[in-house]
Amino acid sequence: MRWILYIAVAAVLSGYAERNQHPLKDRRPLELEMRERQVEVTSAGKSASAVLTPADKVWDCSSKLWMLVDIENNGRAPVMVRANVTAKNSESWKKVTGGISVPGGKSATLPVLILHQEDDAALRQVFGEMRGYPGGYQYSGWRQIPASKINRIKLDFFTDGDEVDCDVSNLRAAVDFEFPTIGNLKENYVPVTDEFGQNRHADWPEKIHSETNLVQALQRETAELQKFQPLENRSRWGGWTGGERFDASGHFQTLERDDVWCLVDPDGYPFWSLGIDCLNLDAGKTKTPGVGKWNPRLKNLQKKYGDNWRAESVDFMHRRLHVWGVNTLGNWSSADFYQVGRTPYTVAVHFWRNVIPEKGGDASKALPDVFHPDFSKHVFDAVRKFQTEATDPWCIGFFIDNELSFAQPVSPAAKALNAPEDCFTRQEFIRQLQEKYGDFATLKAAWGSEASSWAELRAGGKGSWRDLQDLSEMWYRKYFGTCRDSMRELAPHKLYLGSRINHTGNKTALSICAEFADVVSINLYDYTPDVLQVPNGFNAPVMIGEFHFGTITERGVWGCGLCTAMDIEHAADLFEVYMTAAMKNPLIVGAHWFQMFDQPLTGRGDGENYRIGFVDGTDTPYPDMVNACRRTAEQLYLLRESLNEH
Repeated sequence: MRWILYIAVAAVLSGYAERNQHPLKDRRPLELEMRERQVEVTSAGKSASAVLTPADKVWDCSSKLWMLVDIENNGRAPVMVRANVTAKNSESWKKVTGGISVPGGKSATLPVLILHQEDDAALRQVFGEMRGYPGGYQYSGWRQIPASKINRIKLDFFTDGDEVDCDVSNLRAAVDFEFPTIGNLKENYVPVTDEFGQNRHADWPEKIHSETNLVQALQRETAELQKFQPLENRSRWGGWTGGERFDASGHFQTLERDDVWCLVDPDGYPFWSLGIDCLNLDAGKTKTPGVGKWNPRLKNLQKKYGDNWRAESVDFMHRRLHVWGVNTLGNWSSADFYQVGRTPYTVAVHFWRNVIPEKGGDASKALPDVFHPDFSKHVFDAVRKFQTEATDPWCIGFFIDNELSFAQPVSPAAKALNAPEDCFTRQEFIRQLQEKYGDFATLKAAWGSEASSWAELRAGGKGSWRDLQDLSEMWYRKYFGTCRDSMRELAPHKLYLGSRINHTGNKTALSICAEFADVVSINLYDYTPDVLQVPNGFNAPVMIGEFHFGTITERGVWGCGLCTAMDIEHAADLFEVYMTAAMKNPLIVGAHWFQMFDQPLTGRGDGENYRIGFVDGTDTPYPDMVNACRRTAEQLYLLRESLNEH
């Protein structure tokens, strides 16, 4: 396993050097005693699970940054192992996670980054809203746990083989954790970046120290790209020419063949969408203490590619993608990239609309007030803005919205009934209930409601669930149906790709989306897509719109991402394993990595500063990620073809 040790180049600048130790290099880990010293996990099927508990009441990991546990795979086939770690007296949905793929007959160490629950208000005095901070601390309210009270680790095992046979042992905590102090931050981190937006207190082999380095990096990468041969048996769209060809429509379409779904490219060849999100020249804006508002990535592109930087950087990115094996520009990619007609792409449709008000909710993900008289107009107007894309054969289809907040099947009805009376969806739901029950007293008795009138009615009551489910289904059908109608009228040749559902446990949403969308899109941040459980009878193509594996030990970037690897080699391995599992799933027709570039060290607008890119903020690729992507692309269609042979 490779590791990065940041060296003290910053001593030249300030006498201060940042340290970020690799978890496997900690020579004095904290032993964590389990109730059973070794746990044997065996199952005759393709999955299994086990729960690790402390010998005493809890494990106190408050002084450490990582938890590590060894997995020995006694079987012949690889096993993916994912961990969910929870703590005593913490909300059940708060957890930290980790994952590792263990080859057959081998052992490996599964790492879990501990997201400490701390009072971090003072940190924002220096950096504002950021997700990752120096020293490994991460701000993520829905994942942070009290590290001194960890009391449960659930392990899930997935394999393509005939059985799971693993031994689990040597649980420990590694790397000393120290919460950042305001004094240290103010003294050493203002400003934290150099002129290229890089962490000035860390060093690594690929670090840019001058504009000359940027040009030299471009020359080296150009030479590297020329060493690769084009992928075999590929259409100009990235489809598979080595097998059966279907009727060509001139646009992308879906096809089910022998219970296996695929996309079909405009020339009629099978197509599986291997994509990367956010190819956007204008992304990368940040606010850096001591510097102010700026876009270091944009400045780096200008310096690297010269006077014609915009066209040159776009051209070079497409060259990269074709060599790497990427055949799709994912969500939030800009017209600079997709209008040149070199790589298929998807469109992100977002629009203003009246929403169902929700106290404390994220307004950008609030549920639309779908029964508002102007809702349909807002949807149609939004889609109408993409008339060029609607006729472009390079466009696969349109995503409409992203990660709407329906965590539960009954979320739409519950949110609407708890909304003010001027909410049109609430008004419609009240009408439906009045038609069903007639007078309020009958509903009150059926629900067990404490309200005394229709005006006071709110979601809740032991007998309300069936009605909340029915009303929510009305909302889903109104929402997805309106989006589908807008696509059929204004972009009839493009695929309606759904709304990028992130609450994949909401099987009602998945089922009804499948009734209207050409492809059901989901954002699935996990260590394997094998965790996806579709509803009974579900038969529709699925596209994964987002997943990634971040790190905190690479190129000085602090944010860990939504799923975390211990280093870039681990992240690349997880990418390859995740993609391979997706390719083997007969329903999945594509998966898109979020995102192309690392986020700025001091955070984008909402504070995300994750190390999640295929390239860093200086436009320098991560070779491990590139090589993993190329290997994945080389096996893609052979894997898909094998599904049709069984």
